[in-house]
Amino acid sequence: MKIFFLLPHVRLSGGVRVILEYAQRLHARGHEVHLVVLPKKERWYRLLRRLVAHFKQVRTLPASTVDWFDNQIPIDVLPRLDTSLLPDADILVATAWQTAEFAAECRPAQGEVFYFIQHHESLWSGNRNDAERTYRLPFNKIVVSTWLKTILETDYQQTSEVFITPVNRAQFFCENKTWNRPRRVLMLHHNYEWKGYKDGIAAVRQVREMGKEIDLVVFGEKMKDPRPLYAEAGFEFEYHYRPTGEALRKIYASADIFLCTSWHEGFGLPGMEALACGAALVTTDTGGCRDYAIHEETALVSPPRNPEKLAANLASLLDDEERLRRLAENGRRKVLEFDWDKNTERLIGMFNDALKTTPET
Repeated sequence: MKIFFLLPHVRLSGGVRVILEYAQRLHARGHEVHLVVLPKKERWYRLLRRLVAHFKQVRTLPASTVDWFDNQIPIDVLPRLDTSLLPDADILVATAWQTAEFAAECRPAQGEVFYFIQHHESLWSGNRNDAERTYRLPFNKIVVSTWLKTILETDYQQTSEVFITPVNRAQFFCENKTWNRPRRVLMLHHNYEWKGYKDGIAAVRQVREMGKEIDLVVFGEKMKDPRPLYAEAGFEFEYHYRPTGEALRKIYASADIFLCTSWHEGFGLPGMEALACGAALVTTDTGGCRDYAIHEETALVSPPRNPEKLAANLASLLDDEERLRRLAENGRRKVLEFDWDKNTERLIGMFNDALKTTPET
């Protein structure tokens, strides 16, 4: 099959990583796979930025380069939003609401369209109405969590197939788990408000005020210099900027607890990766995490945007090593139930079935 994936960008993100993983696995099975990044719609301020950058001789990393994933497939960037620039194919996969808009304008010969939905983007996108319209487009829809499937059914009257995102077992694992005193608590920093970073810091602060010791570890790719984060928190902590590959695995494996603070997530890869690396999970109910974060079985779960309850769950694990280890082991077993090879074969089957039912043009 000739398969095109439409990407909104190739910046470091869990959603893009998932698409690149599927693309690599389809390529390895002999399919002709293409990755295409769509340009943003032209706006006067973007043109101005480019003009200023030109005169300042600013050089930025090309959008077609991925330095955080072992990508074996060339990435093309469309010079403009023009569907005629896209070759004919068998399968066309939209991976975000902007790419779904573009796919809706493509000709049937450019591929049977699949819409790979990894978040309810209308919850946080500045183009909420545009995002919502794409969920009603007549595409084959794939979602990464049961939560998203329910949203499509109840809010948009759309059917979809659930593909729980697996953990890459070759990348995320723990060889010899070491438990720390004080506990190493790991969390993600992101500047999106809905990622809940400030809630997490508030929860950690509350636990510290209880007199409990924590070695907080934070990683992220939005802040190279952590000093503003230290000032905001009121204390310093271990910080890792943009860790990938083996460096990220070692950070996960060094943690006793992973603290997920998001208000909502289409799925939530960091929590799963941390579980695969041996950490216990304390998380908010993000919606998407419900497929692997089961309260008191595989994780401790609290309502989003509630630092007090997040802090209570975190504090309850710090001194209870038996419970900590039980949750960590149950969580690790749970995430290993999901398998990349099975998902890829199932995806190929869906593509083939769609092509068999597509009328000839």
